[in-house]
Amino acid sequence: MKLINCDLGECLTPDPDEVIMPLIDVANIACGGHAGDELSMAKTVELAKQYNVKIAAHPSYPDKENFGRISQNHDDNTLFLLLQQQVEQLMSICQYFDMTIDYLKPHGALYHDMLRSPSTMEVICKVIMSFEDKFSLIVQAGSEAEHITRLTRHYDIELIGEAFADRGYRGNQLIPRTEQGALIEKAEDIIAQYQSFSTRPAFSVDTVCFHSDHQPSVAALQMLKAV
Repeated sequence: MKLINCDLGECLTPDPDEVIMPLIDVANIACGGHAGDELSMAKTVELAKQYNVKIAAHPSYPDKENFGRISQNHDDNTLFLLLQQQVEQLMSICQYFDMTIDYLKPHGALYHDMLRSPSTMEVICKVIMSFEDKFSLIVQAGSEAEHITRLTRHYDIELIGEAFADRGYRGNQLIPRTEQGALIEKAEDIIAQYQSFSTRPAFSVDTVCFHSDHQPSVAALQMLKAV
């Protein structure tokens, strides 16, 4: 089956990280933009090490009030510095625990802006290239944006296609969160969609995301682990 990834270190109440970490392959760790701080990052990295889970940096627009879900306007240099600082802080903590960052997955509005905007995508590529150890970039599977392929080829960055077990789809595209059907509400249906990604010829999926702030997704992960 596909690699399972989950957004963690987001300081949720109650905190699901200890329940989820043993059930996944990749932890996307909040870097302080939409959520998290130095303490939460250290706690999550240590937990990932305990369960041998790979780490993805999960940077965002700096907007904890809106959980990084609203686009922001920054010039390219400012955005580069904002994102680089977040990843750099997580990397420093990873090094302390003798862990590495293998992936970068932008969060929320930044993730969607990357798919639409060549300039935002190029900033993210430049952030990756600014580190000695180059990370793979997690992007939405099924996206046909020409600039994504062009820029990642130019910078020689590996693309990891991601689908979402708990989000509704309309064809290859996610149903917007503002519309009915955006979230799948039953754990059994989430599992069924996760399993379907191995058989959908229209999708080239490398990893599947389950959202930690959606209780049916947590239940689905527990059910999958029990099989």
